[in-house]
Amino acid sequence: MGAVILYCFWLMVSASAFWLIRVGEIAELFEGIYAAGRWPISIYPRWLRFGLTIIIPIAFAVTIPAEALTNRLDAFSLLGTCAFTILFVMLARLVWLLGIRNYSGASA
Repeated sequence: MGAVILYCFWLMVSASAFWLIRVGEIAELFEGIYAAGRWPISIYPRWLRFGLTIIIPIAFAVTIPAEALTNRLDAFSLLGTCAFTILFVMLARLVWLLGIRNYSGASA
C-alpha cells in the first residue's frame, strides 16, 4: 500500500504538468520532503506529523509498512491505510483524467 500511495502521489505531481510549465521544481521539492521518511514519523512535532501524513503521505508510505514488518501495526492503522490508499488511487485517477481532458497537445 505504501508503494501505491507513493505512485499515486508522483502521478499527481507529474500530471500537474498539464497545467504548470515547470514541474521539475515541484518534483525536487517532493524528493527533499521524501527524505524525511528516513526516520519514524513519531520523532517529528505534531504539526509536521500532520503535514507528512495528510498533505504529503510520507508517513503512510514509509512508516506504516515499517510498522507492519516489525509487527507493531494495529488493525485500526491497517484499515486506515487501506482507506487512504483507495482515496489516493481515486484522487490520482481524477487528476489524471482531468489533465487528459484539458490536454491540447505538445505543439499547441
